[in-house]
This record gives sequence, structure tokens and C-alpha cells, in this order.
Amino acid sequence: MRHADRNKTTGSTDDQTIDEPAEDPVQSGSIVVGLDGSVASNRALAWAVAEATRRQRPLHLLCARETYIGAAHLDSSVAWTDPSLDALDSSLTVVEEAREYVKTVSPDLQVAFSRPWGRPAQHLVVASRVAEIVVVGSRGHSRLASVVLGTVSLQTAAHARCPVIVVREGQPEHPAGSLKIAVGVDGSSDAREAVRFAMRTAGPGGDVELVLAWWLEVVDGVVVTTPGTRYWEEIEARHRVTIQNALGALPQEYPQVNIEVTVSRGRTEDVLLKAVQDVDLLVVGSRGRGGFAGLLLGSVSQHMLTIAPCPVAIMVNRREDD
Repeated sequence: MRHADRNKTTGSTDDQTIDEPAEDPVQSGSIVVGLDGSVASNRALAWAVAEATRRQRPLHLLCARETYIGAAHLDSSVAWTDPSLDALDSSLTVVEEAREYVKTVSPDLQVAFSRPWGRPAQHLVVASRVAEIVVVGSRGHSRLASVVLGTVSLQTAAHARCPVIVVREGQPEHPAGSLKIAVGVDGSSDAREAVRFAMRTAGPGGDVELVLAWWLEVVDGVVVTTPGTRYWEEIEARHRVTIQNALGALPQEYPQVNIEVTVSRGRTEDVLLKAVQDVDLLVVGSRGRGGFAGLLLGSVSQHMLTIAPCPVAIMVNRREDD
């Protein structure tokens, strides 16, 4: 556990000296978790700690301090210049409480933190350029809080350069040991990356169910709706090839992970929802095969983020700067 050193920042109003903990840059390969002190944030912290411990990766606690005024560029920062605003800032308390939690549940975990000025999603996206995973909590701020995805989680999932795990209030805690994971497959590059992520994340003895949904298929001018027919079997066989292509050599790379394949006719959201009733994590691509270049987060991904009973990992296939 890294203990906070102290540095000093001078207020502009009366040259008063304010002690501030020294902060850390985001280390490459870290598990980054966004904090704000909410219930969902605390649940995300628990997930991030467990995943960082399992992966033997450093953990980075990021608690952004809203500026309310100032530049909005992704890389912008605004200095703390007014001591009178100190009462509005609870970020240090949030970070210290998080560090105490980590010390209790995973004392050997390497921990760093930062409290940058600016919008939380912006800094989480910047951190995702070097992070292995970003974990965020999600909560709504309206009467539809149970079904409306929080702004920070949605923006982070849409723009991040690494996988983002979104944890909502009331979802199960990260289990000890291996995980049971469902992953949506559709033949897209994002889906192939999602399968690899799921296989690695499940861990030895874990379970990965590859789920592919199809709805409207036409063969020889006929809309296929009858199970057991030759056309139906041809469609399912073709989709199983898609799943095998997504798997590639991963079964040999992760021989201790149990694999199950589900090909089902139905709306993608309905099929996935049925598959995730008893899993620890759902993994989906950001856009899917039907997404277009300007679409940052597909409808299926957004829908599952709001209704899945388990945390959802959103995969991205774009490490480059946009």
C-alpha cells in the first residue's frame, strides 16, 4: 500500500498554503476504478479490487473533482485555487475510505490514486488509454434511476479505449475464485475480442457460455420460423461456425475453462437476458456487426447495461486515439 506523501499548493486569494496528497499517474496495465462515494461506486470498487487481485494487476483509484467552470477538453485540468471551496470537495475522504477498504480485503495489492479536476468520464477515458480495465458504478439521478444508465458510466463505456465493466446498484458481488460468464457473439471483431476477454477473465475452472441470437433469416426466399426443418438446421449450423471462428484456438489456450454454446432464435436482448440470470458477468461488444462507424455504443450493449442482473463488460476494438 502506497502511503500518501504530502505536497503543497498555494491558494491564489491570500497565498494560504494548502496541503494536498501527492497523486499518481495511471500505471500501464492497471485496473482503474471510478469513485464518487455512492453505493454503486462502492460496489464497483469491490469488483475492481477482486479483479485486480485475481489478475495480479495494480489498482488505481480515480475520484474526479468537478470543476463546474473551466475547460472541458479531455486532457484539461483546473488548479485548486480557492480554499473556500474546500467544503465542496469530498474526494480525499472518498479516496482514503477506498484505500482503507483495499487494505482490509487485499492488503498486498499495489494501489495508486488520483483526484483530477474535471468531469469524471473524461478522466476515465484518458485513463483507459493505458489501463487494462476500467470499472465504473452506475446509478440514475431521476425517478427512473433503476432503468436509466448513469451519465458517467454511459460516456465511459462509449468512449473508452479498453474494456469497461459497469456495475449497477444491487448487483451481485464479485465471487471468489473462477467466474461464470456469458458472452454475446455475432461475428464482429468486437465479439471476437469479447470471447477472448471472457475466457481470460473466467479463470481456471470457470465457465463461459457463448450466446448467439438470430431472428430473421431467409433461405431460398422462405422466412425460416419452424424448428427442426432443414432450413432451420442449416441456419443453426452456420451460426455455430461463427462461434467456432470467434473461439479460434482459445480452447487450447485456456484448457481449464468450461465452454458452452447457445444458438437461439429470438431478439438478441431477450436471448442474452435469459442467459445471464445465473452468471457473474456478461461480456458484449460495443457496437456489434450491425453498428456503423459513427455509432459509439450499440443498442444491444446499452440495453443490457440497463437490464442485466449482473455487471456488464463492454469490449472495444480501438486502442488508437480518436
